[in-house]
Amino acid sequence: VLYIENNCKKGSKDIIEFVSKVGYTCHWHVTPYFSSANFRGNEVNIFPETANSINMLCFSSSDPASVEKAKNLPSVTRIDVASGRYLLHEYALSYNGEDGTVLSQLGTMDSCER
Repeated sequence: VLYIENNCKKGSKDIIEFVSKVGYTCHWHVTPYFSSANFRGNEVNIFPETANSINMLCFSSSDPASVEKAKNLPSVTRIDVASGRYLLHEYALSYNGEDGTVLSQLGTMDSCER
């Protein structure tokens, strides 16, 4: 299993293509930076509501059981490499209990702004 940050538009396609070519099936995994159920019990959210951690959860394509299990994970959306959809905003996600949410990565195709 690979867990890879992919929060910028710039380079997203290259990352996804590489990981796919070496035999992995990837899924978007987006979570807010803050959780009220955090380890320290801190209730103060210092992040803007739009601050999200944008990552990919990738499973070896040679392990059909892992790929099948990924279908049942909450809050993951399979990345459709065959149709050339490499950017987060091209997907409607299940996010914070809401289906059909559209989010976007940071920056542009030319630069990554954090």
